[in-house]
Amino acid sequence: MDEYQSLVDNALEFVTELFPWDLEEEIKTEPAPIILDVREQSEFDLMHIKGSLHVPRGLLEESCVWNYGETIPILAGSRNQNIVVVCRSGRRSALAALTLINMNFCNVRSLKLGIKGWNDNDLEMVNNIGEIVDINEADELLNMIVPSHKIKP
Repeated sequence: MDEYQSLVDNALEFVTELFPWDLEEEIKTEPAPIILDVREQSEFDLMHIKGSLHVPRGLLEESCVWNYGETIPILAGSRNQNIVVVCRSGRRSALAALTLINMNFCNVRSLKLGIKGWNDNDLEMVNNIGEIVDINEADELLNMIVPSHKIKP
């Protein structure tokens, strides 16, 4: 097993996951969970769950506490709220969820299967200008093959 997957597996010992169809139902409840998308800006701009709060993983720690330049008040003030962390496949979100748990956030979960799973279940996403993303186009982008030069010889 590679080191990255090992980190994710270790995080999942402490992080609860939920499936896309369960999140779809929770979004309809009051209060709806905060959907925290930790992907990079370019990924978020292409497609995301409508209403998601975007905080790239590299800015997460500073964004979720007060008194920093990157502080996001809705996140910093939400230590007891229902937060679902989202990424492309569920790996980065597991690591980010563990970070939030370590920072004393009480009700944090990770979206199992990530945006890929969301799309695979034909659930709606929007782009950075609010247009609905075509499911088939999203599928192509989310399932790109790893280039051969990035595969270990």
